[in-house]
Order: sequence, then C-alpha cells, then structure tokens
Amino acid sequence: MHLQKRTRKILGSLSLNDDKVVNLEEYRKEKNKGTPISTLKAFLPDEYYILPEMGIMIHVLFVTDKSIHYDEEEVYIMEDQYGNFFADVVGEETCEGWHELHKDAFMSAVEQNSPPDPPNPYRGAS
Repeated sequence: MHLQKRTRKILGSLSLNDDKVVNLEEYRKEKNKGTPISTLKAFLPDEYYILPEMGIMIHVLFVTDKSIHYDEEEVYIMEDQYGNFFADVVGEETCEGWHELHKDAFMSAVEQNSPPDPPNPYRGAS
C-alpha cells in the first residue's frame, strides 16, 4: 500500500497537460511536408530510371571513359523504352528529376511499345 501511495504522489506531481503531448505520426507528417523527393546524384550501369514529368524510361547500358565529342568527359550510354540510344555527360545535373525504376516496369513498357509481329504470308489458291 505504501508503494501505491508513493506512486500516486509522484505521478500527481508530474502534472502532464494534453497540450504538451505530441502525436509522433502527425509530427513526422508535418515535418516532412513540402520536403522535395530527393533526386539522384549519378546513374549506375545496368540500372533503370524514369523521368515522371515526361514519361521517359531509360536503361543505362554503360559509362564511357573519355568521349571525343563531349570534351573528353565521361558519358552515359543509355536506351529508352522505345529503343532509341543516346548519350549524356556524367554529372549531377544529368540526373535531376530522374528516379529509380524496377526492371519489370521498364520491360513492360518495352513490350507495350514493340511493333506487332508481321502477318504470315498469304498463300493464294492455286
């Protein structure tokens, strides 16, 4: 009994007010509100990325050592979901706005954009 009285006395002296209680989940939501989604700093070979604003997906094939046409800088060699190949200089600005993409999503887009199989040859009546 003595312990219960002592516990009540200690808890009563704390005088917790509801206005000082913070909902951790709401605090985190408010803290992260307006925080931009981080963008990539560099592409990695054999990885997939998407630029949501334009609906473009890329597969980074490899990175060159020194390009003659790009002032001897390193260059990303990439392909998009339509089968186009292109290059861009390695740099943080190159990756702005791009987000990682799963390979399955890229492959699905490739399949949807592939031309249909040609029709079988027509054989007339002989």
